[in-house]
Amino acid sequence: MLTLREYQEEAIKAIIEAWGRGITRQLVCLPTGAGKTVLFAALARKLNHRTLVIAHREELITQAGDKFRLVWPGVDIGVCMAERNEVDRQVVVASVQTAYRERRLAQLKEQGFRLLVVDEAHHATADSYVAVIEGLGFMDDAPDRLLVGVTATGKRGDKAPLGQVFQEITFERSLAAMVRAGYLADLRGLRVATTTSLIGVRIRGGGDFAEDELAAACNTAERNRIIVESYLEHAAERKALAFTVDVQHAKDLAAAFRGADVPAAAVWGDMPREERHEVLAAFAAGDLRVVTNCNLLTEGFDEPSIQALLMARPTKSDVLYTQMVGRGTRPWPGKEDCLVLDFTDGGAEVCSLATLVGVSVRPRQSVREALAEAEVRKREREAVRAGEIVVAAFDILQQSRFRWTEIPGGHFRLALGGRRAVFLKHLGDNTYRVGVVEDGQVVEYLSDTALSLGYAQGVAEDYARRVGVARLVDKKAQWRAAPATEKQLAALTRFGIRPRAGITRGEASDLLDEAIARAEALRNRPATAKQIAALRRMGMTVPTSLTMREAQKLFNLARSYR
Repeated sequence: MLTLREYQEEAIKAIIEAWGRGITRQLVCLPTGAGKTVLFAALARKLNHRTLVIAHREELITQAGDKFRLVWPGVDIGVCMAERNEVDRQVVVASVQTAYRERRLAQLKEQGFRLLVVDEAHHATADSYVAVIEGLGFMDDAPDRLLVGVTATGKRGDKAPLGQVFQEITFERSLAAMVRAGYLADLRGLRVATTTSLIGVRIRGGGDFAEDELAAACNTAERNRIIVESYLEHAAERKALAFTVDVQHAKDLAAAFRGADVPAAAVWGDMPREERHEVLAAFAAGDLRVVTNCNLLTEGFDEPSIQALLMARPTKSDVLYTQMVGRGTRPWPGKEDCLVLDFTDGGAEVCSLATLVGVSVRPRQSVREALAEAEVRKREREAVRAGEIVVAAFDILQQSRFRWTEIPGGHFRLALGGRRAVFLKHLGDNTYRVGVVEDGQVVEYLSDTALSLGYAQGVAEDYARRVGVARLVDKKAQWRAAPATEKQLAALTRFGIRPRAGITRGEASDLLDEAIARAEALRNRPATAKQIAALRRMGMTVPTSLTMREAQKLFNLARSYR
């Protein structure tokens, strides 16, 4: 079973405590990538009540089912969506479009659900959601029923107050806080001025631009050229997701990228599902460098390898901007940050990375760096008021900039010091097994089942924090700048590596990690035909899963009996 992160445990405790004091309609706000689905699955398991989860997209429903099975192995779970009507299960994950229909709602009401979870709860004031919440009795404040909404933002895009549905935000962690703590990938911002003017583009009742007028202003050959050239200049080596105003803008911007020899494609809502899946699969595999989209990949899209976001769609909605930025915050081994290119047009104030995190972010500065500066300035001001002398800054970040090593086969390894390491074993289909090895042998598994890469990395890095080696594996730790030790130099020589003059401890450590990872990968490859034939000549039964390492152990064992 998956081990929860500290803040997820804290959130569950806060939810249960608030329910105990009569708060039966609660809202939980966690940024994208922080594990909201794992959180409410763990809550359902702990409470062990009949549970209904409602969401508005197929991707969210599928993800919820997967995470429930991960957190709660053997859970009796069903789906209520379109033709599927598995409403008599312990846990039901339902499409709100299906659940609010009169016949389906009546069937759900008969099930006596005590826990109702609303995923992407910033939609909860929509008529369809309200119909389900009210129809199942969760607006009645009955003490034996609990409504929990989870969202990355406690606001609606149309500014309708969520207080119409929820009584209280019982747990909240900001994007800035999660980035600071190292649970989410750092964000690095860069604003690029365009020649476009948004003067005259009207603002709709919800507070954002009129889409048709915005598209006419933004979808121009000149502005698209600026976006493509900015990507090539600042993010050419990064996998990028671009947000556009409308479908035609997505198609035209993708064409502009292809015209500059950048593999790119567009996706949109009415695109045939098979074609959309093919594009996103090619993007995940790295065959496409840029995917453009319009209002499609803002929710329910999980591709942690994204390293750049192209904000080609200006918005005044911090809800929409938060959702877009959230596509780049999921961790990925070796991913130091996600570059956010904000394309700024004249004549209008729009959301940017600085407005999202609440501090000034200089060009190319990361969110962590901006937050660190802001914290130091705050302490200096406080020290001056108190008449103190500030002698040094302090480490405000429990950084998780861990030094991952990629191993052939799509696996990852994180050295923990000494002879131990934590590993992510690639099982295929973007799933991983997490465990700890010592001298190349598995001594402990940290997950009972296959995990998506983002969760697998989170589990591994949480373990590194828990055993107290976070600073040891931090790429920016001070010890890395010291000269390499004699022990390191000797170990490099044994691996056949000739270190350069002046090599540092950090550089030597990285080389050794890579050499050890290669050696372990080699030893764990399938046994060779020559080894298998030799073992069979010795009268041994050879399993099909035998590795080179295991074969060598059998040879050694056979020799010991001669």
